[in-house]
Amino acid sequence: MNSAYIYLQLYRMFDENTPIPVDCGKLCNAACCSGDDSGMFLFPGEKEVFKLLKPSGFRIEYSDLTYNDGGIIRKTPIIFCEGNCDRYVRPLACRIFPLTPVIDKNGKIEIITDPRAKSICPLAKTFYLSEYDENFLKAVKKAFTLLSKNKHVMAFLYEYTDYINEFRRFFA
Repeated sequence: MNSAYIYLQLYRMFDENTPIPVDCGKLCNAACCSGDDSGMFLFPGEKEVFKLLKPSGFRIEYSDLTYNDGGIIRKTPIIFCEGNCDRYVRPLACRIFPLTPVIDKNGKIEIITDPRAKSICPLAKTFYLSEYDENFLKAVKKAFTLLSKNKHVMAFLYEYTDYINEFRRFFA
């Protein structure tokens, strides 16, 4: 099955599941959707969604984050938005914001508050994981439990975890 279709199915898990049961964008004037130049990483295979749908308001480049995918060094695509996108065509990283997956010491998926989000998101600054909407948190965990079955995603997540841990050192 094409990876685009897998991501489209995962996206549906977040059509109704959001970090809190109200519009959190009202707390920060939608800071995470401002269309700045920070961008969001695309997970392995997710770029195919944007090739398939060709939504307006996005551009994709390659970041400096690379990972070893079975002996092949891959660059990680990063997507930038203009700050005005179709909510149903957002990448997975936007849908799960301000949370992110990492690999724990036992090689299992762990969901954490993204330390990079703490500079712009009131929820990331103040919420414990247990304070997020329960269904949202379950959807994030389920999405990455499913994605962790893919060897390309896992190769990426190991390198991504090292990247995130560099930020965690400053926000501990």
